[in-house]
Amino acid sequence: MKKILFSISFVFSSLLYCQRSQVVVVGPPQSDASIVLFSYDTAGNQVFRGPSGSVCTGCRDAESNITTSLADQLENKIHAAPVPVKTDLTIMWDLSIKDYIVKIELLPYNTFSILETVNVSSLSNNSYLFKMNRYNYGVYYIKFYLTDGSIYTRTITKN
Repeated sequence: MKKILFSISFVFSSLLYCQRSQVVVVGPPQSDASIVLFSYDTAGNQVFRGPSGSVCTGCRDAESNITTSLADQLENKIHAAPVPVKTDLTIMWDLSIKDYIVKIELLPYNTFSILETVNVSSLSNNSYLFKMNRYNYGVYYIKFYLTDGSIYTRTITKN
């Protein structure tokens, strides 16, 4: 009798073990934002990791913590024309950002020598003309040194 009960309980527990759910969700309590939620599909692949808006009310959005440098903000406000250049390269910027640019440097791609430096505070307008006819053809960098210490670099090609 004991053998029969043991075998029945073994078979029953084996069936229950085989029938368990393949989706495992370990979730945090509503008040703790430091625990991560994991979700798996039936093959065991992780399909979700992280807090959800409905699960974690105290969590901050990851994109809200991203801060951009001044160089990233001024990228669309600085223009160079014509590119590729043959004789004269005109660098223009919006008047609203003139106070953020400290100086501009022109240097070739393959050396560390600075060909020309411009102090923007001494300029009366919002553009500068580089005379490129005296330089060899190739790739050049225009480096903008900004007030927050960041550097914005533009690549220029001379034909």
